[in-house]
Amino acid sequence: MKKMPRLGEQEMEILKYVNECAPVAVRDVAEHFEKSKGLARTTVLTVMERLRKKGFLTRSQVDGVFKYSAKFETGDVLSSKVSDFVEKTLGGSMSPLLSYFLSSDKLSDEEINQLKTLAAKLDQKGG
Repeated sequence: MKKMPRLGEQEMEILKYVNECAPVAVRDVAEHFEKSKGLARTTVLTVMERLRKKGFLTRSQVDGVFKYSAKFETGDVLSSKVSDFVEKTLGGSMSPLLSYFLSSDKLSDEEINQLKTLAAKLDQKGG
């Protein structure tokens, strides 16, 4: 998996929103985050430009307005963050993460089914 630059929580939230609504103008993103998080337009623009410089967003001009789109699928970005978390925080061991899943009461039925599917795939691979 290709190493991606680190993302903060605010960057990740804005990246997810852009990915869902792309192509989207700063004005629209700022409106959303002003209502939901109280962020100023200048803050949103700064974060979006930082994401563009890190390589997560692209922009193109449409009718005189820059429209932003995500370069990567959100799932790819999240996979990279999880990989980074496992390496840096858990010392490369998946055991604490698996133990967390087993003891968590926050997993939905859908998430439990996804874990079962992944476990079956691992079993087929001989992992």
